[in-house]
Amino acid sequence: MKLGVVWLIGFVLGIVFGLLTFIGAGLGAYWILIGGLVIGFLTGFLVKEMGKSLGFGFLSAFLGFTVGGIIVVVALAPFLTALPILGGFIGILIVIVAVVFGIGAGILALIGAPIGVLVGKRMAPAAQQPSAIAPPPSM
Repeated sequence: MKLGVVWLIGFVLGIVFGLLTFIGAGLGAYWILIGGLVIGFLTGFLVKEMGKSLGFGFLSAFLGFTVGGIIVVVALAPFLTALPILGGFIGILIVIVAVVFGIGAGILALIGAPIGVLVGKRMAPAAQQPSAIAPPPSM
């Protein structure tokens, strides 16, 4: 599969898991663990090459979780501006936490990627279907 498509899938999943982490959604910080491993596994499974899957898995998980956290800060901006000095500090603190969560998810993606590569390489190739159209006769 193309690397750009794999990165985009991982990035979008990172944003989703990042939003779930900051919103809470019942599991809270466990979304970092789940999201990092899922993104790493999926990247490794689709790429089937160790080096590229490690790099793209870390990058997509890190950036996805960080962007998800920044989206939460932007959504909370009207509420944070109501607090004169404390609001800006809380906003910066949430961005720092988003970066730390992104690093954590990226490290967990480094664990999930080799597992995905191993599983992806063991999968049987897709079965070739016989063509309904006969090949042209050779001259």
